[in-house]
Amino acid sequence: KQWYQRRVRGKVETWDGTPILGVKIHVDGIDKDITVRHPEGYYWRPLVPGVYNITATKTGYFPLTFRNIVVTERASTVANFILISRNQVRRARRKQRRS
Repeated sequence: KQWYQRRVRGKVETWDGTPILGVKIHVDGIDKDITVRHPEGYYWRPLVPGVYNITATKTGYFPLTFRNIVVTERASTVANFILISRNQVRRARRKQRRS
């Protein structure tokens, strides 16, 4: 099998589709995190076949975890993250209080 088939890949963006750079992608059970550096928010992580919990984190955003992500020999697994800004939530709450 090709190495690129045994991986998780995806994109990290905001709710409106803006790519987010500098997001840490953590896979439970793996000591080294990766950082999203692609200008369009793409990431990829080679993994041996198995079941994983994968978390995306960045300061200023709420973390998001996908649980029980299955990586197989046959195809790469896609896990796209949409992160919500903590500032976006604060602004929405302030606006709601004024209404």
